[in-house]
Amino acid sequence: METALLSYFVLDTRLHSTCDFNGRVLENGLGIYEVLRVEAGVPLFLQEHIDRFFSSAGLENISPDISRNFIRKAIRLLIAENRMQQGNVKFLYHRNDKGEHHFMAWAMPFFYPAPQHYREGVKVVSMTGERHNPNAKKALYSLRQKADELIRGKKAWEAVYVNRHGFITEGSRSNVFFVRDTRLETPELSLVLPGITRAKVILLAAERDIPVIEKQISLSGLPGYDASFLTGTSPKLLPVAEFDGHTFNTNNEVMRRLMQAYDDLVAVEVRTFHW
Repeated sequence: METALLSYFVLDTRLHSTCDFNGRVLENGLGIYEVLRVEAGVPLFLQEHIDRFFSSAGLENISPDISRNFIRKAIRLLIAENRMQQGNVKFLYHRNDKGEHHFMAWAMPFFYPAPQHYREGVKVVSMTGERHNPNAKKALYSLRQKADELIRGKKAWEAVYVNRHGFITEGSRSNVFFVRDTRLETPELSLVLPGITRAKVILLAAERDIPVIEKQISLSGLPGYDASFLTGTSPKLLPVAEFDGHTFNTNNEVMRRLMQAYDDLVAVEVRTFHW
C-alpha cells in the first residue's frame, strides 16, 4: 500500500496533512505516475519526468485535465512546505472505476544504495513477467508485489523481468545495461519503460564515444558480458555483482566512467536548476 512521508501531500489543488492520506484508494482503477528524486531540495530532471508523464497518459488514452505548469507548481509547493532536502516524490493521476479522477503528489518511502553496494555491486534475480504497453509508466500493483516477494525471498536487490519469448526486459524499478568489451548493450526500447536515467546514460555514453546497442538479450547470453548495472531514480547507476548466479566484474572501467559521469551530471543539475 502507498505511504506518504513528512507533513503534507497534494490532492488536486490543495495541500493536506499526511494523516489524511489513504493509499488504498489507488489500488483500483488506473494510475499514471512518475517518481523523481530530490537532492538538495531540487527535483532532478523534473521536465523529463513531466514529459514522460504526459507520454504515458497518451499511450493509455488518458487526457489529464492538468497542465505541465500545474505539475511544476504542485511539486514546488510539496517540496517547499515539507522543507524536503532529499528523498523521492511520486506524482500520479488516478482514475477510479467510477470514472472519478484526481491528481496527487507526495513524498514516498525510499531506499538508496549504500556506499558498499556501489563498491561491491548487488544481487539480481530474474522472474517471468511483462507489462502490457511497457513504454507507459502506470501502476501495476500485482506484478510489483510478485517482484517484491521474490526479492525478499532471494535476498536480492532487484528482480528483472523476462518476457514470454525468454528475453530480458527491465527491472521492477530499474532498467538494465550490460557491458561487452568497450560497448554497452541494453534491451530495446520497445520492451521497456524509457527510463530517465537510462536516457541520460545513453547520452553520456555517446559523448564519450562508448557505443550503445539496443537488442534482444536472453538469460543464456549472460556469460558473454563483462559487467552489468542497473539504472533508475533511486539507484542511479548501480553495479550488478550477481545475476541468477552469474557473476560480473564490478570494477569494469566503462561502467565506472559512466557512474562518475552521471554523478557529475546530477551535480550540474542541482547547481543550475531553477523553477
